[in-house]
Amino acid sequence: MPEPSVDNLKDASPKKIRDLKVEIITAIAQVDVTSLVIELSLYEDIYDPFVKGDLTIADNSGIISGLPVLGQELVKIKFSRSGHEIEKTFACTRVRGIKKLVGETAGAVLSLTSQKHLTNAVSMFSKSYKGLSSDIIQKIHSDAFGEDIDIVSESGSAHSIVFPYIKPYAAINAILRKTTAADGTPYFLYENLFGEKPILKSLQAMCEEESDTVLKKNINSNADTDMGFGQRDNPSTIGQLYEFEVLKNADTLKLLSSGALVGTTARINLANNEYVESPFLYKTDAKTIAPLDQFQEYQIDDQRLDSGLMSPSYRSEFYNPIAYESEGVTELNTNLDPAARTKAASRLNRMNNMFRLSLYTDSAPKKYMVGKCINLDLPINAPGVANGDMKDELFSGKYLITRLRHYIKGEEYTMSIEVIRDGISIPKNKTDVGEPGP
Repeated sequence: MPEPSVDNLKDASPKKIRDLKVEIITAIAQVDVTSLVIELSLYEDIYDPFVKGDLTIADNSGIISGLPVLGQELVKIKFSRSGHEIEKTFACTRVRGIKKLVGETAGAVLSLTSQKHLTNAVSMFSKSYKGLSSDIIQKIHSDAFGEDIDIVSESGSAHSIVFPYIKPYAAINAILRKTTAADGTPYFLYENLFGEKPILKSLQAMCEEESDTVLKKNINSNADTDMGFGQRDNPSTIGQLYEFEVLKNADTLKLLSSGALVGTTARINLANNEYVESPFLYKTDAKTIAPLDQFQEYQIDDQRLDSGLMSPSYRSEFYNPIAYESEGVTELNTNLDPAARTKAASRLNRMNNMFRLSLYTDSAPKKYMVGKCINLDLPINAPGVANGDMKDELFSGKYLITRLRHYIKGEEYTMSIEVIRDGISIPKNKTDVGEPGP
């Protein structure tokens, strides 16, 4: 029987990275600095259209001064994890923290960003566009960076826009702030480290996507508690959860005072001086995406949120169909939803001020990606519960990944993940827990 290769063992082992190669590329040289890497962090964020990061290197041979490294270089990074290989070239834009680390060893931190970020910085343009906002975003991105985006969710509005002297990402962000997807929820342009191109996707499309990935906090160190088999180097432990923290469990005061739950919207049409005032109630106008709504029966002074007697906020929306906000998918200048922005603002507010957890996990780059959902099976925080087997029904369930840090140090590759949801989830059946995801 053939012996398993070292590479195969690494692929099946928790935290193990292989074939890491890091090169600094200047105008005159390409230097392999893999042996000098102290740590590497690469960040995905649902609000960022590209991946960025930090590279910390040891500099005991004067490489920072010798090359020199001035924040004008390219950094090529290559590695593989569990059979998935990544090769990306980043722009180094800043060198900071140059100092002695231990003994005679010095170190420095290189700030990394996408080369598209540099292109954006020198690409101010003036141009007019007409059509679905998702198609306009595609056109701007393609024209500026020579790269298509993956439109998963089409826009819910069409526009006639003139951009005077603006940079590509500023124009894209302006469209994202002022429009919604066809399903009425905010949409985001983001990039995955292990993805092929940027993705344009709505909040609802992300949250409703089915996920078989179950992430469980293992209290017992044995994979088989009956036979006592350890879980080290066991493929089923790839991507396991090591630690978690509940960062937020609904900021009720902020949600109420900001009008995320109930309020009034004034729609002002600048073209014909029309004024429309509309009441807003989240559970009818911007329904919770999570299965259970924790504010459904909430009362203040014996009054429910849907009583019509509360007035926590007043929001004004200025609408100019000639200049910009022509709403409707079938034709320009068709107003379908006078409170579209209020609904989007409510969803974003609830997304950021309800359930938010921080996770520290083993690396599983194809299972854990910004814009994907995972199912958490968390133990209840109760002293004396045997082996932590009792599930926390409140914090377990389905979450959306909104931020992710890929962290490499030595031969170890772990992840820090931030997840959110806008209500109470229904945890997966306990028989599903522990089954490895795709």
